[in-house]
Amino acid sequence: MSTLTVDMGALLKRLKLATVARLLADYELRAAKEGWSHRDFLGLLLAEEVAHRSNTRVQRLVRHAHFPSLKTIEEFDFIFQSTLGRKQLGPFLGPEFVTEGRNLILSGKPGRGKTHIAVAVAYKAIQNGFDARFVTASDLIDELHAAAGDGTLRAATAAYVEPHVLVIDEVGYLQCASDAANVLYGVVDQRCLKRRPIVFTTNKALKRWGEVLHDAELAEALLDRVLERGQHIRLAGPSFRTRAVDPKILDGDES
Repeated sequence: MSTLTVDMGALLKRLKLATVARLLADYELRAAKEGWSHRDFLGLLLAEEVAHRSNTRVQRLVRHAHFPSLKTIEEFDFIFQSTLGRKQLGPFLGPEFVTEGRNLILSGKPGRGKTHIAVAVAYKAIQNGFDARFVTASDLIDELHAAAGDGTLRAATAAYVEPHVLVIDEVGYLQCASDAANVLYGVVDQRCLKRRPIVFTTNKALKRWGEVLHDAELAEALLDRVLERGQHIRLAGPSFRTRAVDPKILDGDES
């Protein structure tokens, strides 16, 4: 009676099943000891492969997103930031946030958790199978302004239209170039046409974006595009950064 000989290592390498190859010997011992069926043995090995690939994909996309730091919804203190409820963010945490092309504007004074929420929403999109990109408004506008000057604006704009989710952080924090509204509108308009979500954070009232972007009419048109399929959430309350500081000091009263 002939014995079938199979080079499992070579086959798994050819199929690029690195996790299965790594765990195979250990799982063979466990299967024999615990009496697993062939189906259970194969299923558990393949589940490990899928989980590892998923985790690797998430880690790779997080690196490519250029987040200033990784923040999650689970880490956000909704008790301290009582002006925002987790239920309000429900429409932005599932895959429909991307598939339906929803947008989000988070406004409020510094330290209210706007960037944390924006990054967490984008990270959740990555976990749901999409990709994301984070950029500050000043960096984005400066890059597009320079590209407009050297004739590469179309390519520079395309790089920010491509990601499934784009976070544009800190609108209004720094002075923008004189053509800010023009170059930013190009990104916003194309993304809205493709129904690709944008998450903005800003410390300025929306009615003041015209001052920030140096063009009131174009700023209004930009916001009109974003809010057609989006929502504006204003975060109030005290600052996360100064919650451990005596309020009397913040008020200038140290007596």
